[in-house]
Amino acid sequence: MPVTLTAGSIAHRLVTAGPWTVLLAAALYVPFAPDVGVFPASIDQSFRVSQLSNVLAYAVAILGLDLVTGYTGQLHLGQSAFIGLGAYTTVILVTDHGWTQLAAIPVACAVCLVAGLLVGLAGARIRGAYLAVVTLAFAYVFPPLVLRFGWLTGGTNGKGPPRGEGRLVPPSWAPFADEGRLAGPLWVYSLCLAIAVGVFVLTRNLMHSAVGRAMIATRDDPIGAAAFGIDPARTRAVAFGLSAVYGGLAGAMLMMDRPFASDVQFGTQLGLFLVVGLVVGGVGTMWGAIPGALVFVFLPLLVRQWTFDRGGMPPVLRELSWPLFRLLDSAGGAAVGVVFGSALLLLLFVVPDGIVGGARRHIAKLVRVERPG
Repeated sequence: MPVTLTAGSIAHRLVTAGPWTVLLAAALYVPFAPDVGVFPASIDQSFRVSQLSNVLAYAVAILGLDLVTGYTGQLHLGQSAFIGLGAYTTVILVTDHGWTQLAAIPVACAVCLVAGLLVGLAGARIRGAYLAVVTLAFAYVFPPLVLRFGWLTGGTNGKGPPRGEGRLVPPSWAPFADEGRLAGPLWVYSLCLAIAVGVFVLTRNLMHSAVGRAMIATRDDPIGAAAFGIDPARTRAVAFGLSAVYGGLAGAMLMMDRPFASDVQFGTQLGLFLVVGLVVGGVGTMWGAIPGALVFVFLPLLVRQWTFDRGGMPPVLRELSWPLFRLLDSAGGAAVGVVFGSALLLLLFVVPDGIVGGARRHIAKLVRVERPG
C-alpha cells in the first residue's frame, strides 16, 4: 500500500530532497575521509580525491549530453570533441599566456559554444542515425585536427606547462591548506564541486523555463511543437550549443588538477563511454549524470584493482569472485574488459531505465503524490 503525500507538503519536500541531501553530504565527506571501505587499500587518498574531481567533471559533460539526447531526443556521440576543445583552450591559455585555469573557463565555454552552435545548425534538420553519424564524425576528426595544428597543441607530445607548474594552489584561508600533498587535490575538488552544484542548479531551472519546455516539446512531438510556434531546428541548435558549453566546462575542469592535454585523451571512445554513462545513470533524468559519472570513472578502476590485486577487494566479494578471477587469469588484461562489460550488462539488466530511473520507479510504488485541494 503506497504512502500518499500532498505535493508541496513538508513530507513531500523531505522525500524529494532527502536523497540529494545525502548525496551532497557524501560529496563533502568522502574526499576528506582518510579511509573509505569501498575502495581498495591500494588507492590512496590523494588519487581518490583526484578521481572524484574527474567524476564531477564527467558528470557535467554527461549532463550536457543529456540536454541533447535525453531532453531534445537527438543521439549525440560527439561530446568528447567538445571536452577536448575546452581542455585544449584551457591548457593553451595556461601554458602560453600565463592564465589560471579559473580565468580560462569563460573563454573555453565561449569557444565551445560557437563550435556547438555550428554543429547544431549543420545537423538541426536531420535526426536519428544520420545525426549520430554527423556527431560521431565530428568526434572522429578532432584528434587528427589536434595533430595537424601541432604548433599550437603540442601534437603527439601533448600540451602543458613544465612538470609541477600550472597547478592550482589553495589559498591560506582554506581549512586544508596545511595538508601537504593533499592540499592541491582537495582545493581542485572543492572548486569542481562548487562548479558542478552550480551547473546542476542552473540546469534544473533551465528545464523549468521556456527553453527547457521547448526542448521537451521538440522531443515528444516536433510537429505539434511547431504548431505552437516552437522552431524545432532552432531548439535543437540551442541544445547543441548548451551541450557544447557543458562539454567545454568539463574539459576545463579536467585541466584543473594537472593541466596537460593529449590527443589520445579525447578520442571517439570517450564519447561512446559518456553515452554509456548517460544510459547507466538514466536518460532524461538530469541527476542520472552523477551515478553515470561514478560508474564511468570508478567501475573500470575498481575492476582493474580487484582483478589484479584481489587483496584490495572487500572480503565478501573476494570469497565470491575468487573462482571467477582464477578462470579469467589466463585472459591477462582482457579480464578487465570482460568483467567491466559483464558488470555493465548486469546493471542494465537490473535497472533498464538507468539507476535514477529505476530508483524513481521503485519510489513511485511506495509513495503516491496527490495535488492539494
